[in-house]
Amino acid sequence: MSGIDAHTHLDEGRFDPEVFVAGERLGINLFLCSNIGAFQPHPGLDEVKEMNSVLVGELGRHPDRLRGYCYVNPRFGKESLDDVRRNVEEHGMIGIKLWIATLADDPLCDPILEYAAEHRLIVLAHAWRKTVGRFPYESTADNIAAAARRHPDVRFLMAHLGGQPESALNSVRAVPNIAVDTSGTIIGGGEVALAVERLGIDRVVFGSDLHHIDLAANVGKVLGAGLDTAAEERVLGGTVARWLTEVIA
Repeated sequence: MSGIDAHTHLDEGRFDPEVFVAGERLGINLFLCSNIGAFQPHPGLDEVKEMNSVLVGELGRHPDRLRGYCYVNPRFGKESLDDVRRNVEEHGMIGIKLWIATLADDPLCDPILEYAAEHRLIVLAHAWRKTVGRFPYESTADNIAAAARRHPDVRFLMAHLGGQPESALNSVRAVPNIAVDTSGTIIGGGEVALAVERLGIDRVVFGSDLHHIDLAANVGKVLGAGLDTAAEERVLGGTVARWLTEVIA
């Protein structure tokens, strides 16, 4: 199996090559990666551009192992879209990373999502439902669902099973252009199995949220979900491999 991790980050501006060694042991050979720097909720435009530029450097150093998500702060309008366009069309990035600068369904995101639809990009969107400690513009599954309904041709990948799988899976169940990734410290094999049951096998994909978590433990979630071999292979990379063939750079 040639697996794909659909949710990773740079760590202090680099991707640790030791991860590739661990990936070879675990059957994960390709990593889709973004750079959100020092995890600032509202980075400036120049900061975002620099984060993406650093990622471009890492993509060049590891062309057979990394693919890039362009990080975007939608609050900068056309300049944000121009940065996305440059990184997709000149540097081969395959998706967009939305974090917590705006809610996913904020109209500020619309031009970026329209571009994503045109180029069949993967839109990796953070989502988490919290009782306390939620950031002001931290999306929940409801925000992802609203954005996906407004943009039915965009391929959304909702991170962390929405951060509260029971409610989040119900929120996105009827929205077919949303898939979910398996990353998140609260997610285990039972939650992966629940996601497959509610959404179907082609809407659940493997993600780890590296570098700040263990790759083996995350692979173990999928292996512990009780899926058959064919289903495991789709979750661990088969579905994302198909998505990547459809990206138009």
